[in-house]
Amino acid sequence: MVHLWLPKAHVEAPLAGSIILAGVLLKLGGYGLIRCFNFCSADFISYRGYICRLGLVGGVMIRFVCMRQVDLKCLVAYSSVAHMGSVLCGLLCFLWVGGMGRYLMMLAHGICSSGLFCLLNLMYERWGSRRVLLMKGGLVCAPVLSF
Repeated sequence: MVHLWLPKAHVEAPLAGSIILAGVLLKLGGYGLIRCFNFCSADFISYRGYICRLGLVGGVMIRFVCMRQVDLKCLVAYSSVAHMGSVLCGLLCFLWVGGMGRYLMMLAHGICSSGLFCLLNLMYERWGSRRVLLMKGGLVCAPVLSF
């Protein structure tokens, strides 16, 4: 819930900035959390349930915001925030399954979100807009983008 500045940074950034931000910099933040939580005290571990619930509530709120977006670049950016909330919850469960889930989520998010930003730039160059309503019928005009 505290990273609502991120979609604005994605929307205002050029293509390369959005790809680097989504593909590398967000993963550095997740890796930093992983490294820092290895040194957590027992007092912090007792609050992990509250922090995990806060991450889940923030993720759900962001998912509702995603349903109302009309700008595709903003939609991908908000979904990026929601995915990082899932990484936080996987980190705070301190289980093997949660650890593997957070690593796989960070890897998949880095690849997919960078690819989505690149695809959105292609669509923007072709149609001149990032609005959802103006992209209707885009598969008919450019079927190669569906692969």
